[in-house]
Amino acid sequence: MKILRKIGKWLLIFIGSIISLILIMLLIIRINSSGVEEPFLDERGEVLHNSIAMHEDKIINGVPQRLTIRGKDINNPILLKVHGGPGAPWPPILNRMLKVDLEDLFTVCYWEQRGAGSAYYLYKDQIPDSTITLEQIVDDGLEITYYLRKKFSKDKIYIEGISWGTAVSAFMVQEKPELFQAYIGIGQMANQPLSEQISYDFVMKEALKHNDTVSINQLKQIGRPPYPDKTAREMADACDIERLIVDKYTPSQGDFFNFNIMKGVLLDNGLTFKEKLFPESDPELILNAYWLLWPTCFNINLMRDVPEWKIPIYIIQGENDHYTETSLAKEYFDSIKAPAKRWFLFEDATHGANLDYPEKYRSIYISEILKK
Repeated sequence: MKILRKIGKWLLIFIGSIISLILIMLLIIRINSSGVEEPFLDERGEVLHNSIAMHEDKIINGVPQRLTIRGKDINNPILLKVHGGPGAPWPPILNRMLKVDLEDLFTVCYWEQRGAGSAYYLYKDQIPDSTITLEQIVDDGLEITYYLRKKFSKDKIYIEGISWGTAVSAFMVQEKPELFQAYIGIGQMANQPLSEQISYDFVMKEALKHNDTVSINQLKQIGRPPYPDKTAREMADACDIERLIVDKYTPSQGDFFNFNIMKGVLLDNGLTFKEKLFPESDPELILNAYWLLWPTCFNINLMRDVPEWKIPIYIIQGENDHYTETSLAKEYFDSIKAPAKRWFLFEDATHGANLDYPEKYRSIYISEILKK
């Protein structure tokens, strides 16, 4: 009995220590959750002159949407970053930690699209599912562009899209090219129905080559695209399974999910405690826009719909991108009519080529884009 009591005592101490550690961690996270963006400071610890670090839940076409605006000098050009997913914005601090923020070169606006991010979590009752469409998001993006031009007294802005964001950006530029200085696409969409088929064939071939019976069975179960008989959510789920196998055979060159990155996000003052808990507190909500928009995303064909650009375009593509197939992105690039265009292929990179090679990505902005 004495042994059992000792074991029970030490077990209680162990459990108590774990609970205490968790509570301390939550307290530290809460202290560092003011919801106020970290300012840019000079060598004396004072706010850098002409810098900006703010976010606001701006009413865009009747719906709150989170805009985080950061830059060391408001006289710099404006860059609107259009995230992918669909419905998958990154906390702006991740861009800084992964060195793809460009906040010393531009005044950067990180836009969390309708149905995504903090504003959706906080004001979801004001955002009907029926309004979460590509057409509405494109219109939102144009309204944000007008807002940024007015706020910073600029005639034109730069626009960067990644993955799904390349399609949103493409339709924005097609509708109002006079608002934009240049377009930068990363993980460029071209003909997504065909891309999905090529990607599926690639991973099936790799799985067969490696005698990967688990992946083979998973791929057989979801079937080869397209998916005319699947619901929107079933289509998205099938894509998720296929993407995990893609990642298995074409691993990213970047280190995105290490402890320091997680710690940086959890201790970021730009988010409130409630916003940091959002992904864990309501995982279905965070995926709602993804599920709603996936059928649209699946059927995007810019080769057909946007064959001509009226502004300079720059496409940064990973050699091993099987989310938006590189062969199709290059075919699209070659077919495009534009006043100027440049193609940058990052060897060994995957869908997020800028994240795989941030220094190379940055150098393109400095030596190519801003010098034009």
